[in-house]
Amino acid sequence: MSAKKQPFSKKKRLAVFAIITMIGISYAFYNSQINSGFKHSMTINFDSYQNGTVPEGFADGSIDHKFSWMVRAEPSAPSLPNVMQRVPVNDSSSDYHYQLIPNSPTVDTENVTMSFKIVSGSQAKSAGMILRFIDTKHYFVLMADSDKNRLSLCKDTPDFLICNYDKTVTIAPGQWHTLKALISSQGIAAYLDGTIIIRANDHNYLSGQVGMWTKKDTGAYFDDVKVEY
Repeated sequence: MSAKKQPFSKKKRLAVFAIITMIGISYAFYNSQINSGFKHSMTINFDSYQNGTVPEGFADGSIDHKFSWMVRAEPSAPSLPNVMQRVPVNDSSSDYHYQLIPNSPTVDTENVTMSFKIVSGSQAKSAGMILRFIDTKHYFVLMADSDKNRLSLCKDTPDFLICNYDKTVTIAPGQWHTLKALISSQGIAAYLDGTIIIRANDHNYLSGQVGMWTKKDTGAYFDDVKVEY
């Protein structure tokens, strides 16, 4: 008589489930990227705006006072001559600062890329990309922290900024880097300098606007913001 097969332990069942889930998520992101068929795109490289100004429409999407974000000429810009600069100001009223992209679409599937360079900061050196922005307390941020050499996908809530996805990466201050977020109904895939770093199966805040983000007194430049949807 053959021996009776022992059922999987709970630990083994969870391990198998996790593997199947990761395969499903990876396939969903791959399938979304290959078959997305984006029909629309918008690109902002700040080169058509006057140096030293706040472009029309930008100040309305900021939680800072008017002149903490402005266009400046920058010789190292990926696309010359201008960048958007986050100007550090003496403002202790907020730990986070952002500037939305005017008229960015509120959609559930999109591909967002931007270049950034962290140039200063005594309290923090963190810059990133706002995703699925609904309001000032409901959005995601793809955060690059050069102090801790970490890329994080964080969710802002009315009470906390929660970073459930963290990966160790090299983020050199004073150098340009590229962030990319592939967003679909399955979640968010995050890339740094062309390499996928984070796969997040997160169904919160399913649609919203995009923008630029910094932490505390971080000084940073942004360029070549592109949204495909």
